[in-house]
Amino acid sequence: MVLSVVIPALNEERFIGHCLSALERQTLSSDKFEVIVVDNGSTDRTREITVEFEPRLNLRVLEAAKGNISALRNQGASVATGSFLAFLDADCFPNSTWLGDAMQLLRLGDGGVIGAFYTIPDESRWVAKAWYGDMPTMRSGSVSYVPSGNLFVSRNLFLRLGGFAPAIQTSEDFEFCQRVRKAGYGVQAFPKLSVVHAGTPQTCGQFYRKQRWHGNGVRTAFLRDIRDGAFARTVALTACTVLGLLIAVLGVPVAIVIGRYALMLIGPALLLGGAMALATHAAITRDKWSLVPPLAILYLSYGLARALSLIGLDGKRSAKPSVSQEEGKHWNGGAVVPNAKAVIHPTEEAAITNPPRSRAVTSS
Repeated sequence: MVLSVVIPALNEERFIGHCLSALERQTLSSDKFEVIVVDNGSTDRTREITVEFEPRLNLRVLEAAKGNISALRNQGASVATGSFLAFLDADCFPNSTWLGDAMQLLRLGDGGVIGAFYTIPDESRWVAKAWYGDMPTMRSGSVSYVPSGNLFVSRNLFLRLGGFAPAIQTSEDFEFCQRVRKAGYGVQAFPKLSVVHAGTPQTCGQFYRKQRWHGNGVRTAFLRDIRDGAFARTVALTACTVLGLLIAVLGVPVAIVIGRYALMLIGPALLLGGAMALATHAAITRDKWSLVPPLAILYLSYGLARALSLIGLDGKRSAKPSVSQEEGKHWNGGAVVPNAKAVIHPTEEAAITNPPRSRAVTSS
């Protein structure tokens, strides 16, 4: 077995069928990969839908004891038989050449991590288009991390590094990729490996809740090693946001006492000015000036969410924020378009299962 696809799932009846159907359509021969679905105690039809694919896929379903996402992925990896692990989320839909392309790229790599950032569904709203629309192409090559819902790594390296950190509720992919880089391996993102993510936030509320949730994981990882420079930008943004909030709150009584009401505007101006600066920079980078207004709103929301999380006001959550039934209508289940390519030959497969020795890769 060359590849083991690990899929954690919890009440994913709306998406798991589409995900497994996409794997069933892979151009890579089905005898070269297995699928391991780790069910975290679903109470809907997730397991029932999953087992329907057993005759058509080399599929196993594991029962998890109510663990977090890291524990689920680690459990799947612990029983995998493939030389490489492919971590895929249940609400992600790869195209037909996903596994075949990954095998080729793994053969050419340094034995580290490869993957890609998500593609948004076709019928996405302005929030998804503004924040995530160009993500697969804008964040490619050597990167600090790739999302764990679309991540490939050799099983030996994954196990040697201890897998995903179970203590981290979210942002486990970032923390794991930092350990991969410190071990001297590369982390590479390739647009051709991008998968459609049905769970992409489509509203401001979803976006804010997701950033609060991710901020909790970032805080946990940061406190484990406060000297890690990988968190510098997030910490700097958090510090600026907290400063703006403090000035905004304290400015009101001060302005009233001294009778200079214009002081009330300093805090909000700092917050909005920072968001506008970041939005303008992003719009210039993406060569889309129309993105400035929506990105300014989203950067403001991002800063507030991450700041509240990183200072400990994270609104504890036990599960990943989900997309509601109504909001889920805005993803397109047919967004996965087959793109037939040649299947890897046996000689190439042999090269992949014996990757070259590691070499340090400089991050971007």
